[in-house]
Amino acid sequence: MSTNIIKKVILILIVVTLLTIGLTGCGGGITIISTTGTVYVRTDDYDDYDIYMDNDYKGHSYYTYSYFPIYNVPVGYHTFRADGWYWDGSTTQYISSGKNYVTINTY
Repeated sequence: MSTNIIKKVILILIVVTLLTIGLTGCGGGITIISTTGTVYVRTDDYDDYDIYMDNDYKGHSYYTYSYFPIYNVPVGYHTFRADGWYWDGSTTQYISSGKNYVTINTY
């Protein structure tokens, strides 16, 4: 084999090795920190409610004592409000990544 071919093979091996280390990292992998959570809103009374988060309408809850999901809620404090036919209420709660349960007292 000529010296040129040996140099090219060694160069290719070095490039492949560097790319492998660069793309996979040296440690135990990539850690992903979630910046959103899922909120399950529930009211403490029998009524249909319009559900708001930080004064933004999120939907209508039709079922008694069931959880109304709100997805991709940023981590931090948020105010949740339920406006019903007879009752309404609100609460402020810190939302973390993952599942969060919020109960709104409506009377």
